[in-house]
Amino acid sequence: MCGIVGLIGNFRGNDLISMMKTIERRGLDAHGVYLENDEHTVFNDNIDLDSFSDNSSYDVGFGHNLLSITNFYKEDNTLNLQPKRRDNLVLSFNGEIYNYKEVLDFLKSNLYNDEPPKSDSELLIILLDYYYKKDHNLLNAVTRTNMIIDGDYVYSVYDSENLAVARDKVGVKPIYYGQHNELKGYASERKALWKIGIEDINCLKPGYILYNFEEIPPKYFLYNYESHKNHKYETYKKELDNLITKSIKDRIANIDDIAVIFSGGVDSTLLVYYIYENLEEGQSLSLYSVGNEDSQDLKYSRMLAERLDLPLREAIVNEELVRDCLDDALLAIEEPSMMKLGVGMTMYIACRMIHEDGIKVAISGQGADELFAGYKRYLNTYNEGYVDDDGLIYKRFRAVEHELRHDVSKIHSVNLERDDAAAMANTVELRVPYLSENLVKWTLDIPAKYKISGGDDNVRKNILRDLAIDKGIPEFIAYRNKKAAQYGSGIDKILRKKIFKNQNINKYFNNLKENI
Repeated sequence: MCGIVGLIGNFRGNDLISMMKTIERRGLDAHGVYLENDEHTVFNDNIDLDSFSDNSSYDVGFGHNLLSITNFYKEDNTLNLQPKRRDNLVLSFNGEIYNYKEVLDFLKSNLYNDEPPKSDSELLIILLDYYYKKDHNLLNAVTRTNMIIDGDYVYSVYDSENLAVARDKVGVKPIYYGQHNELKGYASERKALWKIGIEDINCLKPGYILYNFEEIPPKYFLYNYESHKNHKYETYKKELDNLITKSIKDRIANIDDIAVIFSGGVDSTLLVYYIYENLEEGQSLSLYSVGNEDSQDLKYSRMLAERLDLPLREAIVNEELVRDCLDDALLAIEEPSMMKLGVGMTMYIACRMIHEDGIKVAISGQGADELFAGYKRYLNTYNEGYVDDDGLIYKRFRAVEHELRHDVSKIHSVNLERDDAAAMANTVELRVPYLSENLVKWTLDIPAKYKISGGDDNVRKNILRDLAIDKGIPEFIAYRNKKAAQYGSGIDKILRKKIFKNQNINKYFNNLKENI
């Protein structure tokens, strides 16, 4: 993935550069800028971020930090450089388009006769340009484009008059925006906006388009999809198997070295089995686990790694390690939240090891609990009911189904933004196979009775565990009931009882923020 920033208003070129430097860890391979005022434009897609300087005044500016995942140093370096220009469109893209071939086939079938694009960003700007030329309406072009592409992404596109920023339907990739006086800006991380004095910051919601800094909602929300069809249990499970397989294949394609953030639980173990059986020649798979000396996560991770003969690297959590990672992890998640810090630091430590080993892509099991009723609180929902935003009351299985949809609608702000930040602070791209668009739609449509058997089901995620058994995963793993990451690793206890026992986390965070 990458880091993108943009400014509209009166600013200096070096203001944009300072934003890019603040989030440089999101992409160390190359850096590009586009700057525009009434007199001239500056377009350079391969600057030296340390030596480039421009103190002229501008009205429009975009910056891009590139993390090139595939073949950046093996082929023509210019393939992945950004921002991209095509006629009067300027594009900055952060993400992956997983239906690349289908989009390319669509373009070819619509009289596109040029050389085929050689990167996701080039494909995207060609598609945007195709729609833009129909009526020269940028909002229409972005809306139509988002209906076709399937992936994890945010991007901005500018047509010399209008600016549009778009986010994927699940919200896997973050984008923030805000305004200070007449200066408006957006960035992959809040701290880039803090750097130029923007403190009142909003997060663009999944599926939305920010058009000239006004939020435009999508025509439909992914979590509201319902097929109104009742399939047999085996049909649900078979299609679940197919969709996970496709999601895994999409997310490991063209990657030499693959890392899995591994807890030894059913979610991450199932992903490991899918990856293992879909590895191509020349691809490697490694596991990374975080826990204290007595951690059950480490115990089961070692057992699975030995069973599959896969390399496992461990980080043993203690007070020294937590203190060593504290400042960087807290600045990465950008919130003085003890809960988010506990989980985010687990991700941060794992991705630090992954970066040290020279790997750029990590796979995570994020999303499985929200899709398959993994959390214990779903028992209370089953027993006590669920009240939706309209005041309607649902009971038992319907209550669970409605809460699952609610949780998926909020997963971007609760989990995904935190995890992306912790990973990208280590220049590691995080991919979440359970949250592919089609898999989310299918899984939310599976009746809750196949996920949770009732109000006393202390294991839950039943159809996923059943699928794990079919895949050959040992029963003691498939039906293992594990703790949340911050508790299983022991990080939460160290944070609460030692590091922040006698000091305020809000004050500590504000001191760090002042030194950005």
